[in-house]
Amino acid sequence: MPACSICGEAIPAGSRTCAMCGSSADEPTSPASGLFLEKPARPLPAKLPPGCRYCPGCYEIYGPAFTDSYCKCGTELLSELPTKSETIPMAALAAPPTAALADVVPLAPLLDEEPMAPFDGDLPPMAPLLDDVPMAPFAEAAPPPEDPADTPVKIRLVKPPTGTPSIVLYGPDKQPLQYFALNKDATLIGRLDAVAGVFPDIDLDQWFDRATIRKISRQHALILRTRASKTFVLRPLIGNTGTQLETEMLEAQQDYPLQPGHRIILGGTIRLKFEIA
Repeated sequence: MPACSICGEAIPAGSRTCAMCGSSADEPTSPASGLFLEKPARPLPAKLPPGCRYCPGCYEIYGPAFTDSYCKCGTELLSELPTKSETIPMAALAAPPTAALADVVPLAPLLDEEPMAPFDGDLPPMAPLLDDVPMAPFAEAAPPPEDPADTPVKIRLVKPPTGTPSIVLYGPDKQPLQYFALNKDATLIGRLDAVAGVFPDIDLDQWFDRATIRKISRQHALILRTRASKTFVLRPLIGNTGTQLETEMLEAQQDYPLQPGHRIILGGTIRLKFEIA
């Protein structure tokens, strides 16, 4: 089983990539990378034969018949031997970096070996203590902004054309807030909940604060239209928090005919009226 030339990890049969370091199985190791620390296969000759080239990485000699410019280890072949000053012993490559650098670059002197210059001058002024700095006058924090979810959105009152069957929404002051035209065969009354996928046709969520709107159900009631007779009925849905028509409390999943002027109360707090505009 072949081994990785970088980290030595075994490479499974049929694979060309080392699972440890990601190197290719046939990827040569260049001595310039600092990982080629083994001794060369043969010693460097004193003189190259005519027309021959040598590898500076593994010292392999190639004759004139070898036409490739690179050694089998991946290093570019040279036709001239290095001078004595250019030759780097292989033992130096395997030595610790500090030992190799110490032979080439002189170390800087330690701080303790350098005499300190005598101090001449005054000490810099110290920063004032916190107690010496006057504090800024305390300003009362502004009240937190009002939560938009607790503030009902006011929309201009729009009255449909004359003769249009409508549901009129009334506010706490018993004044009409909005008209909702009943132009569908089934009109859902409730409050919006996009997370649960509830999008009622008559959305009361924007008209009341959070405490009030939570007293009705998301899908509270349906208003159904019969096209042949042009009549309307009110059907409270299962799970509603209470539906009242005039003075009568209604049962869920039962249909109750609507006449113009009938008052509807949802959850004991939100008032509606069925009218012909």
